[in-house]
Amino acid sequence: MNKDINKRDKHPFFIWESIIKSPEILEECLMQDVTRQVKKVAERVIEKQINRIYLLGTAASYFASMAERFTFEKLTKVPTQAILTSEFKAYPPLELNSKSAVFIHSHSGRTAGDIEVVKYVKDRGAYAVGVTDIKESALANCVDDVIIGPGGKKPELPATRTYTSAIFRMIQLAIKLGKELYPQEGINQYEIVLQKIPQLLTSLIQKCGLEFPKSIESLLDCKSFFVIGSGPNYATAHEAAIGFSQSMGVPAQSFQLQNFINGPIHTLRSHMGVVLIAADGPFQKKMLSAASACNVIGAKVILLLPENVDPPDEVDVVIKLPSGIPETLSPLITISPLWQLAYQFAILGRGCHPDRLSMDLPEFREAFNIIKKG
Repeated sequence: MNKDINKRDKHPFFIWESIIKSPEILEECLMQDVTRQVKKVAERVIEKQINRIYLLGTAASYFASMAERFTFEKLTKVPTQAILTSEFKAYPPLELNSKSAVFIHSHSGRTAGDIEVVKYVKDRGAYAVGVTDIKESALANCVDDVIIGPGGKKPELPATRTYTSAIFRMIQLAIKLGKELYPQEGINQYEIVLQKIPQLLTSLIQKCGLEFPKSIESLLDCKSFFVIGSGPNYATAHEAAIGFSQSMGVPAQSFQLQNFINGPIHTLRSHMGVVLIAADGPFQKKMLSAASACNVIGAKVILLLPENVDPPDEVDVVIKLPSGIPETLSPLITISPLWQLAYQFAILGRGCHPDRLSMDLPEFREAFNIIKKG
């Protein structure tokens, strides 16, 4: 255990430093080290005539895969699936073969089960690529190729900069492949917007950093949260919910909008909070009406939406996002304010240690030792 981590008992914690460093990390992804790796992998995908892509990961790495899938299918026209690494290992797809590419996401490069999956993928003749931040990791050393993220190992337990960095690098790959495999009108615009993301994210993080300490006062009595997303931002909802649970120490669940309306909405009470991600896309209008509905029921409502869209009047916290971002790229923007919200809630409302979660408590250390042996 890192003793320095245990000594950090005031702002900023390591997780805060990772949040504010995210734009810098994304900027580094545009530099030669990463772009060279992306170019090499794109060339191998084309050379191997890949006709199916699998994106694997665990927890935040899996959610990153979910977000990436939409850009891959839109720009490359190659059928793409996001699958939990453990599920892929337990129930491998029948069509896995030499025309398949499997991208295994893991920040540390040592997630349990990854190496066995890589061996299975190679035995089936498929192309195995690691998406990690640790150059000398076990994962990086056993795959056919690797796309290494900048920033190296992070000391805090929750995912922050590593989540957006993985999505950013894989979208770089999707754009590169799209240009080669399926040139289409508008693909250059994706590249232009992607290059603007670091600057847009810097401004957004700064704005939220100033506003949130006051904004969350109305949320401090919330005992649990629902996080609602759709399309690419269903992944954001998953990542935000796990981040809320980790940093705040309160239960948080993620749902797709339609599933939320058809069940969980009936459990809302005044001591609950609902986060709704109303990015540009086919579900935006319905997301806005759902925000109003949750307020009528009496829950606290946090709404994310582009700055050129007017929010309903009955919303407790409004988070304005940069406008003009394609929906498939929006997860790069939507997650950071939610990490910041969870962080501020943790230190101002709960007195939690957002870097360590519950891992300084002996009962949790014992519980995870049991899980590791299972």
